[in-house]
Amino acid sequence: MEQNMLRISVKELKPNMILAKDISTKKGVVILAKNTMLNKVNYTKLTENDIKHVYIFKDSIEDDALCFTDKAHTVEAQMEPITEKAEFKSFERRYNDSLEKTKEVLSIIGDGKQLANEYLYSVTNEVINLINCKSDLLTYFGYLRESNDHTYKHSINVSLMCNLFAKWIGVNDEELKWITIAGLLHDVGKIKIDSEILNKKGKLTDEEFETVQKHTIYGYDLVKNMNIPDEVKKAVLMHHEKVNGTGYPNKLKGNDIGRYAKIVAICDVYEAMTSSRVYRDKYCPFKVIEEFERQSFGLLDMEYLFIFLQNIAYTYVGSWVALNDNSIAEVMFINKSNMGRPIVKKDGEFIDLSMDTDKYIVNIV
Repeated sequence: MEQNMLRISVKELKPNMILAKDISTKKGVVILAKNTMLNKVNYTKLTENDIKHVYIFKDSIEDDALCFTDKAHTVEAQMEPITEKAEFKSFERRYNDSLEKTKEVLSIIGDGKQLANEYLYSVTNEVINLINCKSDLLTYFGYLRESNDHTYKHSINVSLMCNLFAKWIGVNDEELKWITIAGLLHDVGKIKIDSEILNKKGKLTDEEFETVQKHTIYGYDLVKNMNIPDEVKKAVLMHHEKVNGTGYPNKLKGNDIGRYAKIVAICDVYEAMTSSRVYRDKYCPFKVIEEFERQSFGLLDMEYLFIFLQNIAYTYVGSWVALNDNSIAEVMFINKSNMGRPIVKKDGEFIDLSMDTDKYIVNIV
């Protein structure tokens, strides 16, 4: 592991580099944790705390990326409204194009036809390549226009999340491609389910729920003869399996569940919870983290889940958030044992939300 690390000056840091060691203040408080991907916001915590050098994973170096000290990453540039930024506008245009491609891709596969794997990968890759700081994707999702095409939007969003997650866990380029494709195809079986059931506003009946559960089997039947790795096919079939054996369709446990399926499962749940649905509003990322921490033990792969939640949480270190008392606060530190309830700073006062349970984050400002 040491051979894959590089000690680097903070002045030389670039977006998307991944920390190889925890970064702590002189008092021993962790500012950013190992395996965190750097972005413009959490980078400022390093400079504010006078950190001079850090260790990063060599594999996360992008030679053509701009350093954080470049004018494109200044505070002034960050203060520009998200929807007015040229990068977001380019992202939104390409995202909408890729959403149409996703409809086409799932329809073609639903008809039992084949598509080139490079084309499948390009649907997502063309979108994420437009983003300089890849973790900005999490913020951009919140500014995209609502769509009635929930299945297709969910598919491309999960694919984008899988691409980001794969970078967090440091896979090679080949696996990055297949994990991204697995995310795109994971719900292809829903093509075979009545849209009235999928878009129903009220609670599903037991019969309707059983019908929806069959999408994993329908999907596997559609992809089983495709020229893609077995791990991708397993992801389509197994992304609703739980490590304790309570999932579907086959109640598999632990290592019997495919590796890509475990990754897709986490991204699938996160995307669903942070998106609006016909029956509820979307959840704030910190609320989702809390729900994961409270309900996912024994259900999702804990090693992957920890890295996932850590990156989600540390993405917002330095961000401004709205609390349930209508006040605004800054996220200062993440509580490793309670990542959904960080330490925030409000009017010069530090508030540990893991201790002050009457307050909680309702939105990212």
